[in-house]
Amino acid sequence: MPRGVKKGLNSKKFDRCVTKVKRKSGKKVNPYAVCNASMSGKTRHRKK
Repeated sequence: MPRGVKKGLNSKKFDRCVTKVKRKSGKKVNPYAVCNASMSGKTRHRKK
């Protein structure tokens, strides 16, 4: 299992997410934390 992946998440999707976050943000954020939060469904969705 790759570093920082929560149990039950798809590792291919997680790897893709990490590379996208790294490419877009550089060193500003932790890509593993961003992907875990977004894929686990624990984030709040903004209302439009």
